Amino acid sequence: MFSLTSILRRQAIAPVARNLFRATPVVASPIIPTVAPASLTLFRGFKVRTSVKKFCKDCYMVRRRGRVYVYCKSNGKHKQRQG
Repeated sequence: MFSLTSILRRQAIAPVARNLFRATPVVASPIIPTVAPASLTLFRGFKVRTSVKKFCKDCYMVRRRGRVYVYCKSNGKHKQRQG
């Protein structure tokens, strides 16, 4: 006969299988979190270029680990990395 786990598995899978073969798709409403977790916070990365230059008076150049970086105190869009 049927074991209890196979009966439960069929009952759990049946609604999912029915939804896969519907003629008209159902669009679920997106779930928008009110507070984003720390792992999903966005940060602006570096522009990677062959030649870097200062864009404004607040930009400054730093040489670390054989690379040249440009940082800016006033605008994060000015961050660059050479190479």
